[in-house]
Amino acid sequence: MKNGKGIKRALNILGFLLLLCLFILSLEIIKFSFSEIGMNLFQITRENVSPVNAFGLGWLLTLIMQSSGAATSALIAMNYAGIIGPVVLVYMVIGTRIGTTITALLIALLVSAKRRDFRHGFEIGLANLVYAIPIAFLMFFMEYFFSFFSKAGNYLIVSNFPFKISFIDKITLPLINLLEFLPNYFLAILGVILLILALKQMPSFLLRVWGEDSLRKRINKYFGKKSHSFFTGFFIALILTATSVTLILLIPLIVSRIINLKKVIPYIIGTNLGGVVDVILGGLVLGETSLPAIFTYVSFSVIGLFWLFNTDLMFRITKFISKKTLHISRKRALLFVLFFILLAIVLSFI
Repeated sequence: MKNGKGIKRALNILGFLLLLCLFILSLEIIKFSFSEIGMNLFQITRENVSPVNAFGLGWLLTLIMQSSGAATSALIAMNYAGIIGPVVLVYMVIGTRIGTTITALLIALLVSAKRRDFRHGFEIGLANLVYAIPIAFLMFFMEYFFSFFSKAGNYLIVSNFPFKISFIDKITLPLINLLEFLPNYFLAILGVILLILALKQMPSFLLRVWGEDSLRKRINKYFGKKSHSFFTGFFIALILTATSVTLILLIPLIVSRIINLKKVIPYIIGTNLGGVVDVILGGLVLGETSLPAIFTYVSFSVIGLFWLFNTDLMFRITKFISKKTLHISRKRALLFVLFFILLAIVLSFI
């Protein structure tokens, strides 16, 4: 039995490493294909899109891809190819951090529980939204009035800040050359599909290594103090390379009332900080041109540390929206999610 478990664990680790290689290859495919397509694709996103449209497009892209890390990595590759300008890129990256909050809301909708218990599960996603919205507004206006993030990112580029794993091109280029016979638009779609597949499946393989039930028990064990909750969320998101998956792990625990929302708040803040690792990894593949996007993405989570000193405020706002505004039932929650999606579409094209 032990040998069988050891083999399964080794296979899951191998699967994770193969998916990591697939993630790197997908970024190279996107970079190559969009470089060939040039300005014919998404030409309007270079200069003619307003900040609000760019913010909405980033939000909408993450709703479609269901991963802010995957969406941001794809945007970085487009920027590398010259399709998306650096200023537009910053607004789109800010938008991705709003779009990613819907995943936990959607999962909570699928949880089979009584109305009261369902409300507790939905509040995890709601708390993550409360966390993200003020930061997004602050960063939007910092960029709009002061060009803070685009200037800081460009400064890192011109200062020759070393940010690339140089040997990756030598490994991936022969593989890319084998695919040159395929149409560029097909390669672009293939790259995006492989990117989503890799980032969606990587956490699953790691969960199998530790065991989902075992991981939930460990999470519950470390929820006694605010600092313990924060670092638990941080390290699990860092390891799983996924904020949404780290949050979803808690939904069964909070629905069954093993833990409560107040203890979850620091965990949410920690997951948002630890979850930046996939974007940083993507930046290491694509090099220095990714620095404005990475600086923006990481800054979002760093600014979010403000909530760590105001967890009671974040808790009260979440409860107020839950009890007084939504009176959460499945029907109202579904309407809320649909409004969330519609708003992203409106902001993208107004």
